[in-house]
Parts: sequence; C-alpha cells; structure tokens
Amino acid sequence: MRPIRPEPEDRPKIKRAMRATRIMQWISGLIGFVVLAAIIVGETTEWYFGVGVFVVSLPFFTLGYLAARCPRCGQVWWGEGPGWASYGDVEDPTTVDETETMVCRRCRLDIALGLREK
Repeated sequence: MRPIRPEPEDRPKIKRAMRATRIMQWISGLIGFVVLAAIIVGETTEWYFGVGVFVVSLPFFTLGYLAARCPRCGQVWWGEGPGWASYGDVEDPTTVDETETMVCRRCRLDIALGLREK
C-alpha cells in the first residue's frame, strides 16, 4: 500500500509531532531512572517524597506522549526507543518505528513529505 500525501495544513502538525517523537524516544528511557530515583528518595526520606518525585515527573511523559501523535489518526509515533529494539533482518510493519520508515503505521501518512519545506 502506498503512503498518503499530507495536506498542506498537516505539515506544521507533522513537524511538531516528529520533533516531540524524537525527543520522547530519548526521554522515555529516563522513566526507569525516575522510578529508581523515586524509590531511593522514598526510602531515604518519607515515602510521600518519593511519590512526589514520580508525580512531578509524570506530566512531562504524558505531554510528550500526547504530542508525538499522527495528526490524522492519532497513532503514537515512537516505538521502543533507540537501542532497545533489535529488529534483526525481519521488519514487521507492526513493530517498525515511524522514525525508521517515515510512514505512519495506521493511516499510511507520508511523514517525510510532511517534513519537507514547500
């Protein structure tokens, strides 16, 4: 199936979503460190300080998750993150990240055309 060309009004949305996707791929790896920091803070001080560390960091991950979506279908545009996934020689279309193929998995929107300048 061929990719769908983006509409002109989709271009800025694609650029914002792709920027958020690239940032969130790296930041999503930090969630493990945030959980570890919350546990350490909770153990060394009162438990509610550890919960506070986790709760304070949660909006950043939520906002990134909401921003890194396809403007047409709402598909989240990041998979498992850099270095975590070993796809090998087989590229299953359900697991390949949009930053690799530059095509949305769900609606087949051509992301590369949306990132180009007019």
